[in-house]
Amino acid sequence: MKTPNTPDQVTRDNRKSWPKFILVMLLCMAGGAVLGYGSAWLVGSYSFDALADAAGRAAGACAPFAVLATVPFLLAALACCRRARALFAAWDGEDEELPARADTRLDWALVWLTTAHLLALLLFAVSVSMMPLGYAGPGAILASAAELLAVLFAVIALQGRVVDLTRRFNPEKQGSVYDFKFRKKWLASCDEAERQRIGQAGFTGFMACNSSCLITAVVLMVLNALLPIGPLPSIAVMIPWIAGQAAYLAECVRAKKGPGRS
Repeated sequence: MKTPNTPDQVTRDNRKSWPKFILVMLLCMAGGAVLGYGSAWLVGSYSFDALADAAGRAAGACAPFAVLATVPFLLAALACCRRARALFAAWDGEDEELPARADTRLDWALVWLTTAHLLALLLFAVSVSMMPLGYAGPGAILASAAELLAVLFAVIALQGRVVDLTRRFNPEKQGSVYDFKFRKKWLASCDEAERQRIGQAGFTGFMACNSSCLITAVVLMVLNALLPIGPLPSIAVMIPWIAGQAAYLAECVRAKKGPGRS
């Protein structure tokens, strides 16, 4: 049975943490004041119209082939897959280091594929945003959309190679990347250690998402004081942030109850 903390222990821990907490809050307030006054000074001293127009023209010129910037990441992923397949072909079934080296190559392949996937979506979204502003035409958007589809199909195909090679090294793994229930089947075939690593990685990603959303929200508030970007960007940041927080807390409550408890 767990022994609860005494009230005195809880109070001592709080008093120990208060000075640092208050200092951080004061520094944040000072930083916010500096940003606010700095933004007001910039708005009154400079005109950003010419800079925004130059940036829009540059983005519009790049729109027809912007998504092609993801090709180096796809090539890097392909190279990792080929190296892992070569290691698998040379495996005699006894060398324990060779599968670990192959897994590392496949892990890096997933890193490059994820980067290519997200970067392609970002570049396409930027390209589309140039059309209503008059910096890009329908032809440029169609070219960008075709490139996006090609990149997405390439990502899926290479992800299939990664999964297939992983299953060859680990016969207990189940699931096909083309199956809509792939994630559920794959997780079910993971052992306890793998699930623990997934949980640790998921929590790290959750915290990184919180920090990035907070920083982005602050940056957008400052930009709103400089440029008339409107509330939509801030809303777009807050929606996934709120959804992520709600899903995380709900899953924590559900997991703590355990199966069979309501």
